[in-house]
Amino acid sequence: MEPFNIGRSASTGDGGPLLSRRSTAATPSWRRRFPVVMEEKGDGQDAELGADSDFDPVNLLDVGMRGWRDRAASLQGLRKSRSVAATSTLQDGLLKLPRNPSVRSALPPISMMERVLTKERRWAQELEARSGGAKLTLPDEYYASLAVAPHASLIFLVMLYHQALASHGLHDEATKIASLLEGIREAEEAEAAAELQGMDLLLKDGLLELYLRIQPYLPPVPSQIVKFKSIEYTANVFVADEAYETFLTKVLGLIRGPIAKKKGPRRFRMLKDVTGYLMPGTLTLVLGPPASGKSSLHYVLSGKLHAGASVEGSVTYNNVPLRNIPTHRLAAVVGQSNDHLPLLTVRETLEFARKCLLAFKPEHYGPELKEILGDALKRGQDPKLEINMSMMGLKHVANRIVGNAMIPSISEDERYRLTAAEMFSGAHAVYFFDQLNTVAEDSITFDLLTAIRIFTRVRQITFLASLLQPSSEVFDLFDRLILLNEGQLVYQGPRQDALHYFENLGYKKPKHLSTGEFLQEVTTADGAEYLQPGFRKLTVEDFVIAYKSSSLYRDVLRIVNGPELVQELWVQGTPPLGVEFDEYRHFKDNGVETTSHVVSGVTDVYGSLVSVSMDQTTGVQRGDKVVAFGSKTGPLEYIDTFNSTRRFQEDLSGAIANGTEPVRLQLERPFTEVTRESSDEFSRDYVLSIKEEISLLIKREINVIWRGKFGLKLRIFQVLVLSFFVGFLLFRVKNNADQRNMNLFRTAFFVSVINMTMFNVGQLPGLMSERSIYYKQKGAHFFRPISYLLGKFIGSMPFSLCEGTIWTIIVYFLTGMSLADGGWHFFVYYAVIILTVLNGSSMVRAMSFTARDMDRAGLSIGVLVTLFVIFAGFLMPRFQVPKYWLWFFYINPLQWAITALVINEYNSGTYSMLCKDIPVPSRLPQCNGRGEQTIGHAYLARGQFFTGNGWIAVSILMLSACLVFWNILTYVALTRLQHSRIMRAGKLCKEEKKNDIGSFRGEDVELAVKKLSHVALPVTLSWHELSYDVIIPVINRPRTVLSSVSGWGEPNDMVAFLGSDAGGKTALLNCLAGRKVVNERIGGQILVNSFPKVQKNFRHILGYVDKIDAYTPYLTVRETVAYSAALRLGKSSSKQKQDYFVEEVLELTELTHLQDTLVLSLTNDVTFDQEKRLAIATELVANPSVLFLDNPTKGLDSSSATSIIHCLQQVAKTGRLVILTLNYPSQRIMSMLTKVQILKAGGETVYFGPVGTNGELIRTYFEAIPGTLLCPPNKSISAYAIDLVGDMPFKKSEKDYAFEYRVSELALRNHVHLQHLRRSKGQNGPKVQIRSYGASFSSVLYQTILTVQRQYWRNVSYSWGRMIGYLITSVILGSVFYKLDQTTTPGLNSRGGAIFASCVLVGMSNAQNAIPQVIQMRAVHLRERAIHQSNILVYNIAYTLAEIPYLMVANLIFCSIFLPMTNIAMQSATHFIKYWFLSLEFYAAVTFLGTFLAAVSPMPAIASVLVPIVVGMWISTGGLVIPRVKILDTFLWVYYTNPLQYALDGLSSIAFYCDLDQPSCLNSGLNPACENTTRACPNCECPRMTDTGNDIFVWRQISTIRSLDNKWIPYDMVALLLFAILFRILTLLAFKYTRHYRRT
Repeated sequence: MEPFNIGRSASTGDGGPLLSRRSTAATPSWRRRFPVVMEEKGDGQDAELGADSDFDPVNLLDVGMRGWRDRAASLQGLRKSRSVAATSTLQDGLLKLPRNPSVRSALPPISMMERVLTKERRWAQELEARSGGAKLTLPDEYYASLAVAPHASLIFLVMLYHQALASHGLHDEATKIASLLEGIREAEEAEAAAELQGMDLLLKDGLLELYLRIQPYLPPVPSQIVKFKSIEYTANVFVADEAYETFLTKVLGLIRGPIAKKKGPRRFRMLKDVTGYLMPGTLTLVLGPPASGKSSLHYVLSGKLHAGASVEGSVTYNNVPLRNIPTHRLAAVVGQSNDHLPLLTVRETLEFARKCLLAFKPEHYGPELKEILGDALKRGQDPKLEINMSMMGLKHVANRIVGNAMIPSISEDERYRLTAAEMFSGAHAVYFFDQLNTVAEDSITFDLLTAIRIFTRVRQITFLASLLQPSSEVFDLFDRLILLNEGQLVYQGPRQDALHYFENLGYKKPKHLSTGEFLQEVTTADGAEYLQPGFRKLTVEDFVIAYKSSSLYRDVLRIVNGPELVQELWVQGTPPLGVEFDEYRHFKDNGVETTSHVVSGVTDVYGSLVSVSMDQTTGVQRGDKVVAFGSKTGPLEYIDTFNSTRRFQEDLSGAIANGTEPVRLQLERPFTEVTRESSDEFSRDYVLSIKEEISLLIKREINVIWRGKFGLKLRIFQVLVLSFFVGFLLFRVKNNADQRNMNLFRTAFFVSVINMTMFNVGQLPGLMSERSIYYKQKGAHFFRPISYLLGKFIGSMPFSLCEGTIWTIIVYFLTGMSLADGGWHFFVYYAVIILTVLNGSSMVRAMSFTARDMDRAGLSIGVLVTLFVIFAGFLMPRFQVPKYWLWFFYINPLQWAITALVINEYNSGTYSMLCKDIPVPSRLPQCNGRGEQTIGHAYLARGQFFTGNGWIAVSILMLSACLVFWNILTYVALTRLQHSRIMRAGKLCKEEKKNDIGSFRGEDVELAVKKLSHVALPVTLSWHELSYDVIIPVINRPRTVLSSVSGWGEPNDMVAFLGSDAGGKTALLNCLAGRKVVNERIGGQILVNSFPKVQKNFRHILGYVDKIDAYTPYLTVRETVAYSAALRLGKSSSKQKQDYFVEEVLELTELTHLQDTLVLSLTNDVTFDQEKRLAIATELVANPSVLFLDNPTKGLDSSSATSIIHCLQQVAKTGRLVILTLNYPSQRIMSMLTKVQILKAGGETVYFGPVGTNGELIRTYFEAIPGTLLCPPNKSISAYAIDLVGDMPFKKSEKDYAFEYRVSELALRNHVHLQHLRRSKGQNGPKVQIRSYGASFSSVLYQTILTVQRQYWRNVSYSWGRMIGYLITSVILGSVFYKLDQTTTPGLNSRGGAIFASCVLVGMSNAQNAIPQVIQMRAVHLRERAIHQSNILVYNIAYTLAEIPYLMVANLIFCSIFLPMTNIAMQSATHFIKYWFLSLEFYAAVTFLGTFLAAVSPMPAIASVLVPIVVGMWISTGGLVIPRVKILDTFLWVYYTNPLQYALDGLSSIAFYCDLDQPSCLNSGLNPACENTTRACPNCECPRMTDTGNDIFVWRQISTIRSLDNKWIPYDMVALLLFAILFRILTLLAFKYTRHYRRT
């Protein structure tokens, strides 16, 4: 395979703007459009011109500048323009610059202005002298307009003057102006070149020029011919719109048990009998309707299949089966998701990708390459990285972080280009782009593809991409087309031949339709409108049969089935072609003699087929065989379609020799593979060694954590708060011979290991979000899984060490732990804490990659933490553990951590006193019978701990073993698991849509305007000189996003705002709607029916279509629409009228067939258009007068986008005003619009007015502006207009079209109409005075309660998941604490520990589970609050009433299992009910605490951190781990404001209370001897302690230690009820006053 000939200058063809990267100053548009010196005419021509024309030299300026003076005259009528008012006229030939700094900054240097205008004045004076002193009068407005004119306009003005001089034969004067322009050009180029350096200097002549220079010195890419034959691809698909689950179906499923048939994924055939090929140097486009198999084709050909998928047929790379080659090194897939580490910069992301994927680094460059790239290398630049960023247009954001939805930074299209650039960082031979322009604007897609086209041609890579809405100019960049429908091939062939092919089948493209739109719809039900009379309508099967009968398919089969590896190339050129053809005879494989035509030689080195061109897939060589030929306007004709080779030769020769019509050829040559050395580089699994990968990943991990300052501060804050709290709570515990003080240190150890483990749970959301990034990079073989694991582990270790160090230093020294024996006990404590932290982080990391989703990961961690806490040796001693749980006790890392800490402390010299020497033996019950042991050893023995110091080493080894286990589990998950699903709309949705859509398209089948039973208030909305500023957070400075924007919309209008992302179109939409903006920063005036807009009234007649996540996911489509109707239609509309109106709206928005589908089921890519329809219906049912939509066609294919706009057109025709933003709408969509406002960067208007048929009025307006390029025939009007504005960072406009609009006649007419609207109050409609929707409070309350109850009933992951969590926890706790004997001290403590564990574990789980539910509904609350659909009080009531029943049932399940198994509160039904009710109150309070923390936190991470902090404080001051008498007075307020304390006191009283004053016992104090001996009251049934030596009652023992009183149970219940109410009130206040809920 031959590369391009780089010895000649490259003819760029239609390469696009990225071929040349010169600045606008270096290559101005006037320089490209006009020659510097015009050709001189002969004398005869001059004489003839002078005789025939009425040329008057005095009026020469008028001839050259008539258009300019007309605009200046228009400017005179718009004197309110500040920029004009700030200027003064020209005096003595010099220009006085305006004082306004913003105007001054837009002007060129004064010396250049003086130079141009002074010469103009001098030439005008010369003309006056020629005319005999006649005065040349120019109005002052002319000079005023010059003063504010952009640089390019002044240059063009001089060019007009030049043309006028030359056209009238004044060549001397024209030459002077030409020399002036040439001087300006040279000065600008020199100035621009001086600013360039490094790679920017190398790229100034274009990307193609650079690639052609360096191509010979780069290692060759092993080009691949990809063949696929009879592909049948079947995968597991989760159908989105099946019958949804409810709480009841879950219960019934549990009852049915294993006999019930579980629903799982369905097996779908994604591709069926697909055969074709991909060639090097060729760009192939895949098109098709949604769910046609486009994505599946990419993944099958790249070898990256979904889990559970199966493939039949063959895929080969250079005739080698796919399974035998390392496709990860040869093929790269750019998917639809743009997942990147948000805290890395763009440059860092690409540097990481380049290091992982590219083996050819700067140190490997040869001397020739180093010479070419010398300047860049000297400046320390990475040429590959810089070229990559230039290709993708990312240079301007190179040093900005990538960001994500929570951290706004770069835009969505920039993030997509980063995804592409990441894969282009390697040296792959085949690239697959799945949905290339999903989020990118059309011009960005064009520039991106232009750069990829250059790369593909020069490097001879193979490229396949699918697109959603390809414009004609984007479509024309491709060479070949693959068209799919229902997983079958309906066309494969040259891109130029597609229209001819379908026209022969009877389907003709209308003029207003782009080729891409036509091809996506032609094989669907929508294609019927393109069928020509006399032809039969074809089904998908008919299209497949027709394709397989064509010469296109026969040619594909010839190539795919051919034993030899041949390369097909497609070239085109205009005669002279520069080559000649000859024929030669040869024998086919079957022995038949045939004749072929080959390129025999080069006749002209400058021929169109010899020169390098982007129109050719590669250069033509001698020996290339002709396979097919055709003209530019006709399809290729294949040689096998000709009856004789002589006829083929005659037709071929005639086509080449005949005239100047372009010729297209398909040539064929034997394929030459690259050398073995280059192939070996691509056969390696990974570019880097394991050591290099680990080092790189460690640096990345440290960088990501360090860059996440907010998360890092949260972690440090969490550690500091709890460590100081514990340290001061146990401040300076006395190390004396007192068991209660020794228990406090044991408590400190327990709290330490629990907190060190729980601190890491907050990392779970980040790890889950990072999982998709890992899957992408693992699939591309960035690194080995073991390298990733070690990189994560080692990279996060310094921060874990920091946490452990802070905790150790603060807690150890504040509590006064042992410093005896040289202080080595401190280091043992430190080592154990560090190992505990590492175990916690490793456990969370393992669960994040093992569990399928966030809910399952959280449940798994909850169960593990429950077991860890129970078997930590604190709540239940070793000998109390049931035998069937003993295995877990010995593998529990927390148990070994506490064991090491207690042995380390109590075997220290601080506790070396012998038991026989203690002064007060009663304070150390553990010393009974252990007089020769130290008090520390005796304490360990009584607590059933190991006693020898050797167990410290064993504990550390076990902690290390657990650490290894978690990492092994993580490694297995990293290598074996990949959690991903294929989502697809169900059969019902698909069939209904197929039958419905398309019936309304086309002139012949246009439906009548649908009427609605509710008539909207007619509204004319106008905006006058609107401006808006935003504050940039980092620099705290304002930035203007709207500047003096004016326009209007009337009933039945559909007004669209167009422009780039920086144009402010969304800001304008939000300003008009009064949503998501700061009203104080809005300038100008907004009028509603000529009255000033009052937002509190206007919001009741507007509809604002929000994102799908702003609607309750667990309601059906009909319920969502009906809920909006019930709350917003008011009292005047009865229930019957509301239902009828809902039916009308569902029919109008074409959602009737989906009315029983959950909103949650619509949130996938396949049903994206249905999501938009639901959002429209929800707002439309409120009967709005004005409907606002922000880019409703984003992410949709052309058919769905047109369907949505048609739906909005029907809405507008019902007497409503529809205002929307759009990105590059197609011609068909443009025709549906009434008015368009086009904005440029900074929010300035460049056009506002009518659209016309197919955008004709817009095109006419811009083309009439002098110096404006004409609209190409293959470009949509929207793309033409927006590209003219030139708001792209790397493509600026040389003309200020905002200025052109301000001085235009159109602006003057608009100004007059706007002034008329100001003065026509009451003529266009009444004043809006609606202050509310009118629904009664009871109605709102009822509807909200009903909606929330439905949400809980269907949200099985939350409601049912909580039930399962309660069930699992009850079984675990019941089995662990089964029938414990409470008459022993360990048994008594264990039973108290069981109550404590049930409260803490279940309560904390409730709080954590409530957080994502609140976060999920935040967008819903924001939307409904913004439109005042409901109020916060109603929401709080509804959610409280919804939460309580499920808590009651869940707690009943828990108590029914836990209490009988542990024999707690089983004395009577009263005891059971009391226990159930009091624990219910506590669980409700903690759940509402989680709701409050989620509401008050701007991000979920903050709430996840706050919950452990609060619960940690509650645990420490709950009265169990630290008795009340040992809590310092400073922290007693925490004790009394602790709900856990009231719950533990009340529940313990219920569990242990026995009436000692009954007659059979103490008899109300009359039998005091019963207190210490059973003989005094043998009939007393109250249990006694058996191991204390004094027969004390169990209730007396526990009530004395814990300060319990049975009489306080009602007060405990009241206190918990008040806590629950308090947290609901705080939640209400958080919803109302927190900043993130006030932004509406």
